[in-house]
Amino acid sequence: LSTARCRGIIVGILHHELPNIFSTAAKDGSMFKCSDSWVKAFLYDHLQYTIRQGTRAAQKLPPNVDDVCRQQFLRLSLTIRDDVIPYPEFLVNIDQTNVIYQPAKGCTYERIGSKQVAIVGQEEKRAFTLLVGISAAGDLLPFHIVHDGKSKRSLPSPNAPCYNEALELKFQFVFSNTDTYWATFETMCTYVTGILVPFWIEKKQQRGVPLNQPCILQLDCWSVHRSVAFRTWLDVNYEWIRYRFVPAGTT
Repeated sequence: LSTARCRGIIVGILHHELPNIFSTAAKDGSMFKCSDSWVKAFLYDHLQYTIRQGTRAAQKLPPNVDDVCRQQFLRLSLTIRDDVIPYPEFLVNIDQTNVIYQPAKGCTYERIGSKQVAIVGQEEKRAFTLLVGISAAGDLLPFHIVHDGKSKRSLPSPNAPCYNEALELKFQFVFSNTDTYWATFETMCTYVTGILVPFWIEKKQQRGVPLNQPCILQLDCWSVHRSVAFRTWLDVNYEWIRYRFVPAGTT
């Protein structure tokens, strides 16, 4: 339970039980708004509820994190020097994250003094994968969204709010063709051909450089990214793409 959800429950009950409460002015002329501060005070005073924070261990960095980051810096520097990469838009870093449809916060309302604080929804798995790319020049590339499923029926409806706006921004909606929303070799190839390469071609034309001008793609050490299949596909189809990996455990 978050303050926003509690407020929604209270507002719904008040609309049902006291429908005029939001339109009736008090003696001083003020209107009842069911603010967040009022909700917190109500929960504390009447239910003895207070917000409780969950805890979990932070991700551990490699013991030699400074060394591996320095090595990564040197590898990128050498690539930029040896391949003569003069413009920052020719270096793009991408990363993926799962976006849960209804995320649960790490805290909830519970009675004061409770020893156990259970949080409903922590194991929620209904989600999609969002792949975001950004260049060293600060260009944000169009989003690439992977949904679980095996047909276009798994994708957002064309009638969904803001769907046309997303297409105008060149967002790419794809289905994984599996039972999970995880990116696959096929979806990564779709991203490269449909978003990354067109971005670089446009930038190369703007800069007046050859279309085979080397560019750097920086990825994390995920199994699909490191796979022989994906690396071979890049080498065969886009020999001018230099892929480099962020050291494991540092993202």
